[in-house]
This record gives sequence, structure tokens and C-alpha cells, in this order.
Amino acid sequence: MNKRIITYFLIGIATSLVSVTTVFAQQHQHGEQHNSFRSPYAEQLDSPVQGLSSSEVDNLLNGRGSGYARMAELNGYPGLRHVLDLSSELNLSTQQTEEIEVAFAQMQSQAKSLGQTIVNKEQKLSEAFASGKISDDELKRATNKLSQLYGELRKTHLQAHLNINPLLSVEQIQKYNQLRGYEAEE
Repeated sequence: MNKRIITYFLIGIATSLVSVTTVFAQQHQHGEQHNSFRSPYAEQLDSPVQGLSSSEVDNLLNGRGSGYARMAELNGYPGLRHVLDLSSELNLSTQQTEEIEVAFAQMQSQAKSLGQTIVNKEQKLSEAFASGKISDDELKRATNKLSQLYGELRKTHLQAHLNINPLLSVEQIQKYNQLRGYEAEE
């Protein structure tokens, strides 16, 4: 009789453990499902401008390319910052370095100015949404102006690639493309 009681007792404990484990597993699975609904934008709530990530704001304010000139880069028009960073490997002359530094400073100044304007306009658009009182006309004006500014910013970065290309030799451009991983080294 004692063996039977112990057996039933052990079966009861095993059943309870299976039930508890199943409940925990379901709760964990539910938690994962809940997290899969979490928006990647939730990380942007602390951004200085709602609607832009902190890194996007930082890139705009500091005149960084952020991929705006990728088209030029991938089609054999080297980027100024990268050329300057690779000046030794590309064997840039003093004159080339000076001309590219001047072009970079001009591009950077223009990009920073446009970036500051974009951040301000994005902030105003965000505030208009936050107020809950944005009109269709206001939205249209704001987004049209922003698209124009983003276009000017992209042109600024693309133009810089275009402008320095003639300053580099065919060999330097080829070496640049190899160093950047766009062409296989010979």
C-alpha cells in the first residue's frame, strides 16, 4: 500500500511539474509574441526630433553623407572623406590633397547648413503632429519643402564626388575602388 501511495504521489508531482513547465513556456512564448509587436521606432522616442533617429540627426547636423552619394561611390566616383583617409595608399600629391581638402570643406559647410535647416523643419513637422492640429495644407507644404531640402543635400554630396573625380588619376580611382572593396585587387 505504501508503494502505491508513493507512486501516486510521484505521478502527482511529475504531472504538476509538467503543468508548471507548460505554463511558464506559454508565458515566455506570449512574452516573445508581445515583443514581436514592439515597433523599432520605440527606440526613437528619446531622439531630439521625433521621426528621426538620434544618429540621423547627428549625421544631418555634422554634414555626413549617410549614403546620399552611394550612387556616385558605386559608379567609380570616390568620396572626398574616404579619399582623404586613404591619401597615403592612393599616393595623393600635395596639390591633390589641398584641392580635395578645400572641396571637402565646401561640401561639409553646405551639407551642415542644409542639415541644420532639415532638422529644424523636421522638428516643426513633428511638433505639428504632436499638437494634433496639423492640416492637410500644412502637411503638404512641410513635406514638399523637406523633399526639396533632402534633394539639395543629396545633390551636394553627389556633386562633391563629381567634382573631385577629375583630380584623381585612373590608377588612383582603380586603387580606391580596390581598397573600398568594389573591385578585386590585381
